[in-house]
Amino acid sequence: MIKLKEYDRPFGLYIHFPFCLRKCSYCDFYSIKYTQEFANKYVESLLKEIKIYSKKIPTKKIKTIYLGGGTPGLFTYNQLYRIFDFIFNNFSVSEEGEITLEANPGSLTLEKIKYFKKLGINRLSLGVQSFVEDELKLLGRFHSSKKAREVLLLINRVFDNYNTDLIFAIPGQSMDNWEYSLKQILELKPPHLSLYNLQLEKGTLLYKKVKKGEIKPVSDEVDARMYLKAKKQLGKAGYLHYEISNFARPGFESRHNILYWKYEPYLGLGPAAHSFTGKTRFNNYSNLTPYIKHLENGVLPVDNTVRLDREEMMSEYIILGLRLRKGISFKEFKECFGVDLKEIYYNKITELIEKDLIHIKGDRIQLTEKGLLLGNQVFVEFLPA
Repeated sequence: MIKLKEYDRPFGLYIHFPFCLRKCSYCDFYSIKYTQEFANKYVESLLKEIKIYSKKIPTKKIKTIYLGGGTPGLFTYNQLYRIFDFIFNNFSVSEEGEITLEANPGSLTLEKIKYFKKLGINRLSLGVQSFVEDELKLLGRFHSSKKAREVLLLINRVFDNYNTDLIFAIPGQSMDNWEYSLKQILELKPPHLSLYNLQLEKGTLLYKKVKKGEIKPVSDEVDARMYLKAKKQLGKAGYLHYEISNFARPGFESRHNILYWKYEPYLGLGPAAHSFTGKTRFNNYSNLTPYIKHLENGVLPVDNTVRLDREEMMSEYIILGLRLRKGISFKEFKECFGVDLKEIYYNKITELIEKDLIHIKGDRIQLTEKGLLLGNQVFVEFLPA
């Protein structure tokens, strides 16, 4: 059972838009083919979900809003207007609140970019992924590198704050091609960059192709070289490396994502959306049909609930916090859990320091340069027994 009263402090709001024009070959997020009819039904259900939570959650203060997907850039002006109008009438959104919308280059126009800004969205996140045509084709993207450049230039005319996603370790990707994509994006000077090494998720088209031997994955060695090359290039260009996969010009760090890494509460709306009260994790049905049906009956579409014990919460706090370059504060950990991090995990911390995977700097424990490359080897040490 969800204890919604645990939402007793400002939280982040995530909205999942479950529609795409077509599925990318590497994506395992829940999405279906976009139709206006289903999108309208989804919006009606989303408004019902917002209303139910507005009556059940004690605090009405929202710190950040993030619209992800899917392809939320496919929202019409009227759909977005209704959603934001409903949120602002039922909750209190911080005046300095960061409001992000994910978009793909292939579905954006200057008109759309302008109406996003008019509706109060103050940050866009653009899924460019690559500037190499063959790589875009393999990933199942329907935009060209030329279109990506054009759209980024349009966004820069309207928005001060925006992110660009790039993917590396794509099967068949050469170091030259990765350097080319980095060069192209650095010439465009976005205020924020997210760089992700490709994860071959089970069930995706790319995963199946690798399993069949049709394409070869990039080796761990090349993966690491690509990451280090990007880290070096972005550092030279003045970007702050503030999280394992994220780089920003000072002041443009993603406030919504930092909320996740700092173990703060968030509420997820829409099919397949996940939520965290601070003590409980729960998620909605990963299917639009039961999502709509539950809300038609006035019932929250929650599929699964996990109540965390103290050890699990401490483990998650550490694993998420270590993703940030500044790491975890011993003082803040003790204030949160009432125990000394160094005492509870003394043996593990000592061993990881000896392996040069973490270090202690003043009041903080952080990943080393080596630890950034081998983060999973660090995180597994803090999992509950």
